[in-house]
Order: sequence, then C-alpha cells, then structure tokens
Amino acid sequence: MKSIKEDILEDMRNTCLTVSFELKKHFRMKRMIISFALAVGLPLIFYIVPKIWASFPDTAEEFANLNLSFVNLLIIISGSLFAGDAVVGEFEEKTGLLLFSTPQRHSTIFIGKYIGALLPTLTVVSIYYLTTSLEIIGIYGTGGITVEFYKSFLIGLIYTTSAVSLIFFFSSILKRKITSTLLGFFSLMMILPIMSSVLQFLVEVEPWYILTYFEGLITDVFVGAPSLQGGPGGEGTQFSPDF
Repeated sequence: MKSIKEDILEDMRNTCLTVSFELKKHFRMKRMIISFALAVGLPLIFYIVPKIWASFPDTAEEFANLNLSFVNLLIIISGSLFAGDAVVGEFEEKTGLLLFSTPQRHSTIFIGKYIGALLPTLTVVSIYYLTTSLEIIGIYGTGGITVEFYKSFLIGLIYTTSAVSLIFFFSSILKRKITSTLLGFFSLMMILPIMSSVLQFLVEVEPWYILTYFEGLITDVFVGAPSLQGGPGGEGTQFSPDF
C-alpha cells in the first residue's frame, strides 16, 4: 500500500508529464512560434514607426502606456490558442478515450493541462514586457524603468492567469473546440467589456465582478484612470479599479 508521500510524488510526476505533453503539442502545432513572434513584433512597431516617421513620446511612462495598450489583445489571442482546446479537444478527437483510461488521477490531468496552457501564455506576456523594457532602456535609459512598470507587469500576469482560467473553463464544459475558442475570445474581447460599459455608464454600478473591468489597470498605473466628461448639462460617473 502506497504512503501519502508516494501518492503525492506520483501525482506530481503525472502532472509534470501532462504539462510536458501539452507544451510539446503547442510547439508541434506552431502555436508558441506564432505567439512569441507576436510578443516581439507588436512592441517593435511602437519603436520602429516613431524612429522612422515620427518622434518618441516625451516620457518613458507615455511610451510604456502606448506600447502596453495592446498587451490585452495579445493575452486574449494567446489564451485562446493555448487553452481553447485544452480539454474539449480530447473528447472531440476521441483521444480522451485513451488519456482518461490511464492509471492516472483525472485531477492531475486537468491540472497539468491548465498549467500547460498557462505557462506559455505567461511566457508570451513576459516576452512582450521584456521587449518593451529593452526599448525603454534604449530610448530613455535605465531610469525609464520605474516601479509603475513592475506594477503593470504584475497586473498583466494576474490578468493573464484569470483570462486563461476563463477560457479553460469554457473548454471544460463545451463539446467543440472551435466553440470553446471563439466563446473565450469574444467573451474577453467584446461581450464582457460591453457588459462592463453598460453597468458603468447606464446603470452606474461598479462592475468589480467582471473580469475585463480590471484590464485597464495594466496601463492605468502609468497615467491614472481616464476621466469621463458628461454631455451638455449632464454628468457622468466613472469607476476605476484600484491597485
């Protein structure tokens, strides 16, 4: 009879095997290459274009705010690529008949698949921030990397974890991977932001329970929350999450 320690070690080994398999699958399907290329290419646009045709912003905070305004899009794309078919793909392609019949706890399979989707997505976001930081150092010097930049990076990682978790949830309850991927993508890209805007500006209720409400913190740490002006004779209510 196995001891508790042996059970824990075996579960950890099985989880690591699942993570390794998932990472190899992502690499084989060229998802990592595509995501890593986007993580480097997107921030380079904000360096190359001003250098050739325009000028850089006056401060490093303005440059970081402009550059990182697109990291939300990268998080959504990467999360959909890596987590959209994490679970549902096994059932749609019938490979789950082999996977779930192995002498391995189902919990270790799900945990391994979640980590296998989360790790590359976090890596993509980290590469985006690394590229941006190198650009800031090249333009403004090492003093351009402020505490706010590290705050933004931390918020970005937390938001990435939340976004991947939501998409992974859809992958666990739906029957087709294309449905799971698209629902996860459009939920983060359109559906939840629209719901958040309606609650803020029409109902005047702070939507703290909606995931995408906090995505603005990634750039708000540099310039603060955007102000809202009401129309002629009217007033508006602006909510903003706090860090």
